[in-house]
Amino acid sequence: MGNTYEWRINQMTAKIQEGDLKNVIWLINYNFTGKDESITPVIFASINGSVRVEYKEGDPFIPYEDLTKEDVVSWLEASEDLNIEGMKENLDKQIDDKKNPVDEYLYPMWD
Repeated sequence: MGNTYEWRINQMTAKIQEGDLKNVIWLINYNFTGKDESITPVIFASINGSVRVEYKEGDPFIPYEDLTKEDVVSWLEASEDLNIEGMKENLDKQIDDKKNPVDEYLYPMWD
């Protein structure tokens, strides 16, 4: 089984008022995680970031109270600022590095 990926929306920043509209989202802070559940314990990796989004007058507007995670994820996945496949490759590498480490932390034994 391959790695699975999931979005977590940490926070959204919104204009309080933009024309007649309230709470117009313009920045999304996210955490994109990958996990390998084929072994125990499960191995996780993550990428944190933020993406600017822009509401254009005339586009459909979803009031904040009606907004769903799926709506926000669709904005992230449609963003030209994110390379989703590249992000998945990065998470895969992080997971592989945890499964097959090539480095270790050594702490001095003196003092």
